[in-house]
Amino acid sequence: MKVFEAIAGQLRSEGVGAVFGLMGDGNLKLIPRLAHEQIPFRGSRHESGAVAMADGYARTTGRVGVCTFTQGPGLTNALTALVSARRGRVPMVVISGDTALSVAGLPQDIEQAPFFAACDVPVQPVRPETVHADVAEAFRRARDEHRPIALNLPTDVQEEEAGDAVVASLPSAVAAAPEIVGLDAAVAAIARAQRPVIIGGRGAVTAGIRDELLALGDRVGALLATSLPANSWFRGHPYAVGIAGGFATELGRELIGQADCVIAFGATLNHFTSRGGTLFSPDATIVQVDLDERAFGRYVPTEVGVVGDVGVVARALVERLEPATGFRTDDVRQEIAAHAGATPDDSDEHGIDPRALSREIAALLPAERQLVVDGGHFMGFPSMDIPVDGPDHFVFTLDFGSIGLGLGAAIGAAVAHPDRLTVTAIGDGGLMLSLGELDTAVRYGLPMLIVVYNDESYGAEMHFLRMSGLDEKESRFATPPLDAVARAMGADGMAVRSLTDLEGVAPLLAAGLDRPLLLDCRITDQVRAVWLEEAFSRGTH
Repeated sequence: MKVFEAIAGQLRSEGVGAVFGLMGDGNLKLIPRLAHEQIPFRGSRHESGAVAMADGYARTTGRVGVCTFTQGPGLTNALTALVSARRGRVPMVVISGDTALSVAGLPQDIEQAPFFAACDVPVQPVRPETVHADVAEAFRRARDEHRPIALNLPTDVQEEEAGDAVVASLPSAVAAAPEIVGLDAAVAAIARAQRPVIIGGRGAVTAGIRDELLALGDRVGALLATSLPANSWFRGHPYAVGIAGGFATELGRELIGQADCVIAFGATLNHFTSRGGTLFSPDATIVQVDLDERAFGRYVPTEVGVVGDVGVVARALVERLEPATGFRTDDVRQEIAAHAGATPDDSDEHGIDPRALSREIAALLPAERQLVVDGGHFMGFPSMDIPVDGPDHFVFTLDFGSIGLGLGAAIGAAVAHPDRLTVTAIGDGGLMLSLGELDTAVRYGLPMLIVVYNDESYGAEMHFLRMSGLDEKESRFATPPLDAVARAMGADGMAVRSLTDLEGVAPLLAAGLDRPLLLDCRITDQVRAVWLEEAFSRGTH
């Protein structure tokens, strides 16, 4: 058995459900071998799309995503999506070809390790004599370290004989959670609180402690909020106020701003979640609970840091704290209920209000759906107004601030969950950057709904130019009719110029899609996102 055959066999042993990639001479023997191992392969049109597909697959399944591309330009094309996956703490194994060690001067030859290092993606050594064990170790590291791990495979090494046999998937090597440090101080701070707020973050979601945080909220009378990656985690709870930070609702910002104690579980309270530190009252006591004490105070001052397993800490706090009413009053509950579903509509001759569009789209969707959001000025509107069942039904692709990764991530999510309708929210700029992947979605017959928030511009830049008093002309584009483009590529396409145009979408969704449906929705450029204005005022654009 050769090394490339051994790698495919070990992927099967790891239970890999799909591999995403773009074929080149560095992986052209591996890819056909996947079929021999009964591992589905989904071919992308660009390497960044392949990585984004593995990213979306991993985020919606909790499993390790797998992607492959060739050496040299294959790697450099993938770098933006790799950085995004790393910053999103996505478990992934990246199988990259590399030029032959035995042949000098090949045109694709570059030193690849520094490129992976620049992305903070470690390279797991692969040796012919231990190839199965090395691949298994890459998967273990991806799971334990919550990041992509690269396998860098020279083409001549792939042809060597494998010296070991398939091994079972390796167990976690993560050390036991440390003893809790700082619990007494947290108990004292929370006991003093009259208006506490609990914020659940990515670490809390990964730990699966929703019930523990609900119990703690009930105990101390706390409002419940999430960071963006944990979107919809507390959906349906009468005291849940949604996302904390730039995508918070007006009521959510108001109530969180009244808190005298903010208790964050597995959330860094980064610049976005804290609205640059302005979301919380200066008088609020910040309590952070995390396994890593380096998270404390990185973005906002932390008065109390608790090192420990977030679930163990939450249960300990419930045991030690006395019941309190806190925010849990009928007036607050009724105010939250009254605010739910309230969305302004400032549609005009320029187009549809993107807030109203998001609400109307949400009303058309089946209950079983997942939402993938690309980057751009529009991105807060669907994130806030198209609810899903939980964080594993939601993918946000702006960890590196890049647009154009959403369509690839949506394809990965759709492959992972054919039982859900995958809804992609994307701007016209992001779509044009990744248009080739629409062909991928068509080629595999994926029943996706692609909602294009089309303002015929790079919207964030346009609004920044306006706020700066500068000419916006170069931020604007005469975008082609995207519904016609979609039809030309084999998808279904509809032009949406008013909310009434959406009436034709309902029967299509009710009947069930059998291919991608793209809605070219012309939105007004007169509605400016609050988060963008805040970023401008803080000089963070």
